[in-house]
Amino acid sequence: MEETIITIGLSIVIGLLVIGNIGILIFGTKNIINGKHTVQQIAFYFIPVLVFGISFLITGNLPIAAILSLLIMIGLMFLGILISGSRSLMSNF
Repeated sequence: MEETIITIGLSIVIGLLVIGNIGILIFGTKNIINGKHTVQQIAFYFIPVLVFGISFLITGNLPIAAILSLLIMIGLMFLGILISGSRSLMSNF
């Protein structure tokens, strides 16, 4: 019973992620064509998808890959905050 609820919840979340990524792809392409954004700015939003895909290929298990990609993204966020904070600290000296 509990495993079924987890599977349903993950299916809903992954479905919402797919819908969001399709929206990013459509409107990102439109903004690239209009010159509002560069390809690098739009590609930045697909990093979580890439991390999830790699973790799914490594584990072969959808729930484990989702949790692993969450932990990796939290670690990357912490690392980014640490690097930008230290860069800002060093520029003040």
